[in-house]
Amino acid sequence: MIHEVVITSGKKNKAPIGIYLKEKKIIIHLFEGSHTYQNLMDDDYFVANICHPIEIAEAVLTDEDDYGYLNFDGKDLSYLKNAYKIFVAKVNKRKFITKRDNFGESKLMIVEGEIVFEKELKNTIIPYNRADGLLVEMAVIYSRLNNEKIVMKNEDREAMKKDMEKYFKIIKKVGSKRHVDLAKRFMSLSLF
Repeated sequence: MIHEVVITSGKKNKAPIGIYLKEKKIIIHLFEGSHTYQNLMDDDYFVANICHPIEIAEAVLTDEDDYGYLNFDGKDLSYLKNAYKIFVAKVNKRKFITKRDNFGESKLMIVEGEIVFEKELKNTIIPYNRADGLLVEMAVIYSRLNNEKIVMKNEDREAMKKDMEKYFKIIKKVGSKRHVDLAKRFMSLSLF
């Protein structure tokens, strides 16, 4: 199962990433060309931040946030202060592959890390809103459409844009002002 989190790496860099989490192991797939990809080529640690879905979606658009820092193994690791929980992972393995799927061909780095520290920051229970999941989907689509390293067929690109429009209509019906404002930002950016 893939869990959506915000990965922090380097100094003030965050990215929404789907992770595979099994016991003490985290596996992430990073597309070539991202800051996180570049950071984890060199860094031995990263932080998986368990966040509200709006925070995950916003991470596609900006690195600005309220960061905290932990000193771990002599390194300052950034994390998001508004996360529910954080996992610090030590990189054990990197594998480089070329992935071919319906989005085209892309170069990936598969990073395997072991959780070496975890901390609960907030014990908050919030009811789920349909707009939460749709915003995360919009963020995923947006990131694929705006990654120059991902080559895809025009028909797939158009289908993804239609999905964005469909999700936006639903978010306007069921989401809060914050949901709608973020969805508008996705819709107004350069992919349309």
